[in-house]
Amino acid sequence: MKRVLIANRGAIAARAVDTFRTLGWSPIAVVALSDPQRLHTLAADGCEYLEGTGLAETYDHVGRIVEAARRCGADAVYPGYGALAEDPELPRQLAAAGIAFIGPTAEVLAAARDKDHAVATADRLGLPVLPHATGHRQIAALVKEIGLPVILKPVTGCGGLGVRIVQTEAEAERALALIARDEDDGRDGGSGGHAAAAGGEGTDWYAERYVEQGRVVGVTVAVDDAGTVHPLGERESLLVDGSMKLLEASPVEGVAPELLERIRRDTARLVTGMGLRGVATVEFIVGARGHYFLEVNGRLPLAYRMCEAQTGLDVVALQMELAQGAVPAPGRIGVDRDTHCLEARLFIEPAADGAPGRITALELAPEPGVTYNCALDVRRPVLLDNIVTQVLACGDSRGATAGAVLRAVGGSGVSGVAHCAEEIAVWLRGSGLVPERLGSQALGV
Repeated sequence: MKRVLIANRGAIAARAVDTFRTLGWSPIAVVALSDPQRLHTLAADGCEYLEGTGLAETYDHVGRIVEAARRCGADAVYPGYGALAEDPELPRQLAAAGIAFIGPTAEVLAAARDKDHAVATADRLGLPVLPHATGHRQIAALVKEIGLPVILKPVTGCGGLGVRIVQTEAEAERALALIARDEDDGRDGGSGGHAAAAGGEGTDWYAERYVEQGRVVGVTVAVDDAGTVHPLGERESLLVDGSMKLLEASPVEGVAPELLERIRRDTARLVTGMGLRGVATVEFIVGARGHYFLEVNGRLPLAYRMCEAQTGLDVVALQMELAQGAVPAPGRIGVDRDTHCLEARLFIEPAADGAPGRITALELAPEPGVTYNCALDVRRPVLLDNIVTQVLACGDSRGATAGAVLRAVGGSGVSGVAHCAEEIAVWLRGSGLVPERLGSQALGV
């Protein structure tokens, strides 16, 4: 039996263990010695331990993951989603070690992760892009040319880390001073790139025009070795807090059908033009003037269960099939857009002192049509986790799924850590999607 290292943690790692065992592979988990949460390791055939503290030194540390794969004799490594899944250094080092990577090539990941390069590629392929610039001098010129607001992003950041909206002249002056400092640090040998994704020494910055009241639409596809693009569904962000997508829904209802079809075509044009293979998501921002390319992620999306609800596929298993060169038969993969999905994510709000929290009670309310994605042990502190659970509702309308999520969130009990359940419930009650009699009920979290 071949062996696969599941290079992740939490709910996605537990899910991947089950999928790979079903596929006939022996799944091996990883766990940081400093991580109190270890439920994802229980069903694995073995476990590799990682030294260090924090994500950057453990689960996202390419060298330690590759060494773990060597130790356990892994034939392949599966990263799921997160920073490691987007790091081109992982497939590069695995290839040198003779270990397969279940995901895109290092070259494609590097091209996708670099925002300046990805936008330039999209522009070359004919996708609409926003006015943008990289570097202190160019960003200053962009602000002078198009005015404010603009949005700043680390060039190679991921997961929304470090993203900030610049609204005023005072904010622009501070931001430009930060960019200049980071460029000086980079020239002096600062850490740069991914290590400084939240905005630290050596970070390179990218800026683009900020679209007021824009709607983020993500299109997920699977691309096989023949270059055929198979749809896995699209979704829209309903509620975003900073870089965190608290609520996403599918099918997309906030965009005209003809515009949505153009977005699908642009997605196919981009992933094929980049030479991407496997599962990927392309994100666009839709505003009053149309749609614009934002970014491409060559990994499993956090919303993969929404894709599965509308396709009937195990998307993790599909990633493995594509990595082995499978070419799905025409018509095998289709999206049922009559199935409505709405997913809420109960993000954990970090403690002011940075100390780990402890969930003292976790009761997830049973609700028809609702499933939870949670792998937290209430007996242990919460140190590296940032989500209590994902709440997915499926039904025959947007209103039905919104009502189910509201009942699930309101009926669940989570205590011991601060989280965003109330923010989600308040938005749903004021959205007009849920009948007034339900929206007026007291919040139970």
